[in-house]
Amino acid sequence: MWPEVEQASLNHRYELVLSGDKINKRLEEKNELDPTIWRLTRLNFLEISQCPIIESLSEDIGKLINLSTLTLTSNKLRCLPDQMKNLENLRHLDLSNNQLNQLNKDLFLKLNHLETLNLSNNLLEDLPPFSPENNKKLAIINLSNNQLQTLPDFPQQLENLSQIDLSSNQFEHFPDTLLQLNSLKIIIMDSNQLTNIPSQLSQLHRLKEIRFKSNPLKDNRLKKLMEQDKIKAVLEYLAKQWNEQQKSISTTSKSFPQKQQEQLKLNEDIQDKIEILHFDQPGDLKGRQITLLPRVINVRPHILCCIVRNIDLATPGNLKKFLNIQNELHDGICQKRTLATIGTHDLSLISGNLVYDARNPDEIGLIPLGKGPKLVSARDFYDQLCRDAEHERKLKKRNQLSGLHKYLTLLQDQHDFPCLSDQDRYVISLPPLTNAERTKLSPSSESILIEITSSHSMDICRRVMDCLLREMIENELGKKSNESNIRQILKLQQTRVVDDKGQLKITYPSRTDLHWENLSKPSIIIQRLTIEK
Repeated sequence: MWPEVEQASLNHRYELVLSGDKINKRLEEKNELDPTIWRLTRLNFLEISQCPIIESLSEDIGKLINLSTLTLTSNKLRCLPDQMKNLENLRHLDLSNNQLNQLNKDLFLKLNHLETLNLSNNLLEDLPPFSPENNKKLAIINLSNNQLQTLPDFPQQLENLSQIDLSSNQFEHFPDTLLQLNSLKIIIMDSNQLTNIPSQLSQLHRLKEIRFKSNPLKDNRLKKLMEQDKIKAVLEYLAKQWNEQQKSISTTSKSFPQKQQEQLKLNEDIQDKIEILHFDQPGDLKGRQITLLPRVINVRPHILCCIVRNIDLATPGNLKKFLNIQNELHDGICQKRTLATIGTHDLSLISGNLVYDARNPDEIGLIPLGKGPKLVSARDFYDQLCRDAEHERKLKKRNQLSGLHKYLTLLQDQHDFPCLSDQDRYVISLPPLTNAERTKLSPSSESILIEITSSHSMDICRRVMDCLLREMIENELGKKSNESNIRQILKLQQTRVVDDKGQLKITYPSRTDLHWENLSKPSIIIQRLTIEK
């Protein structure tokens, strides 16, 4: 038994790394890995790398059913054992820098938890299919430096797939299957044989980065923009092309057969609807009014709220979509929570109207989101966050806190902390630090309260709320409609912020809100409902 394997066995270790010259020397003496490796069924991390003698692996690797990370990089693997498909707990699979020229056709079909897949620097000419049911967690795929000319169909259900690298392959045509993946944020296709880039790419609303340098593109303008790394300009250029093509299609549709004309018209007529319920509309009164107390004005004075009804978080994946949108906005327009913070709450778990106040952090008690079930003071929670941030700063040998923790400095010299409480005086939000576990969203949440707070301006609150609602429509988080040609209906309930004397400060959404002209989705009907008598 090899000493590393023996130690892992005796000490019941969960990780095993076999790499480099020492392993190569053993393999030169006996051209096989220690077979007792495959008995270490506790392992959740296994790395076998930098061993150019290894061209194949034992079928017994399928016995390591607890593996979550398998790294087999920089060997000379030519094929994979069929039993690898049984590693159903795999989350990260790295097979880069080998000599794989084909993969088993059912390799991915049972890998229900797979999140990252790295097959770069191999000799692959095709790829086995992915499962729409079992590969939903897949987020990052690296297929660079292979011999690929086509891709298998990528199911739309791969709703977490955000990044794919296809650089240095043999693609002559852009893979159409990628055009249906609205979750994609990064597409890399440098150094292929592409002559055209489809303008439809501009309709992937999450796409932030697309790269296709060193391709023989016919469009010199597009080629120049790409070579200059003007990613935003590239997407704008493609969007302009797309709009021109749609106009052209509309103009020439008269020459189409009758059935095609009817189908085109049907597609054009499909819309989304937002119904805005008046503040005084009868029904559930929770959360409609927020009282702004004087004490918070010098701490974090700006707050904007909206009640969203008819939201669909029950469909698998929708709750995760919504939370991902919130996190992306925190990182982007909110500038890591330093400009504004988003709080989201299950309305059914809120009592009555709300009070926005600032109080001594030693006197504020709450159960922070994801930290339950113990009630803690705002002071203790903040101090723990600061200790964690300082520990990370020292660990990474930085001079100051990372951008991820800069929002903590907003409360550094404050004697009072802002907090949002319901009628029963339960604290549901401690901006910019956390929401409360008490009002946590779940798949059963059908009505939610969104609160945006800021110490900068009401304008940034409006812009963040606007972006969040737009993303909810773009991601089809409204409940499906029974109306013909209406895809979904999202209902917004007006809320009001008043001062301690009851004087109106702001109503949202007002008649000047929600004017969206440039959505990639079909047009939206905004219907403001009158008060029901």
